[in-house]
Amino acid sequence: MINLQGMHILVTRPEPQGVQLCAEIEKLHGQAFYFPTIAFTSAPDQQALLNAVTQLAEQDWLIFISPQAVKASLKFMQSQILPSTVKLAAVGVGTAYVLTEAGFNVDIIPSEWTSEGVLALSQFQSVKNKKIAIVRGEGGREKIDSVLAERGAHILPVVVYQRIAPPVDISDCIKRLKQQPFDCIVCTSFESVNNLKNMLGPENWSYLRLTPLLVVSERIKTLAQDLGFQTIWVTVNASQQAILDTLAKMRK
Repeated sequence: MINLQGMHILVTRPEPQGVQLCAEIEKLHGQAFYFPTIAFTSAPDQQALLNAVTQLAEQDWLIFISPQAVKASLKFMQSQILPSTVKLAAVGVGTAYVLTEAGFNVDIIPSEWTSEGVLALSQFQSVKNKKIAIVRGEGGREKIDSVLAERGAHILPVVVYQRIAPPVDISDCIKRLKQQPFDCIVCTSFESVNNLKNMLGPENWSYLRLTPLLVVSERIKTLAQDLGFQTIWVTVNASQQAILDTLAKMRK
C-alpha cells in the first residue's frame, strides 16, 4: 500500500486529471496543493478545423494525441459517420479510455505512450500513400506528423484546441513555496513546466528551481533541465498510478 504521509505536493496537471490526482494523494495521506498551469480553449483556426472534419471519413487512420484531443473533438466526431475502413489509434491508455467511453473502438495503443511509441508500431512502418489524420492541440509536438510524412503518408492535421496559461491567483502558491517548501512538483507536459516558471516569475525562481520536479517522459526531463530545474524524477508513463508510484519512491 502506497503511503505519502508527510509529503507536500504541488500538482500542476490541468482539470480534471489534476483534481483527481490531488484526491488520490490525499487518500494516501499526502498533502496536495492544486495549481494548474495549463488550461484549454477552442482551436484558433475554426475554418481550418471545419475543413479538416469534412475529410475524416476519407482517412485510413485517425491518431489521437491526448485525452483532451478526444474531448475537444467529440462534438464533430459523434456527428460523423465513419466507415469501417477508418481506424483509430490512441497515444496512451487515458486517451483510449476517453474514446471508448464515447463509444468508439480503439484499434491500437502503443506500449510506450509517446510519439516515439506510436511511430514504432508495425502499423505505421509502411504507410506510403496512406491518409492519416493527427488530432491534437495547437502548437503541440509534431514529430508524428513529420516522420509519417517522411514515410510517404498524406498527413491531415486536425487542431482541435489550444493550450493557455490559466488566469489563477499565484499569491498562495508563492507564499507556500517560501514558507514550507514542497517535496515535489508534478508536471505532465513541458508546457506546464514552462508556464509554471513564467507564472511564478524570476523573483521566485531561486525557490522553484530547487524543488524536486516529477515529469512523465525523458524528453520533458531534458527540457526542464534546460530551464534550470535541479532535481527531476521521471515516471514510467503518464498514468495517475505511475505518478503515485514515483511519489512513493521519492518519499523513501
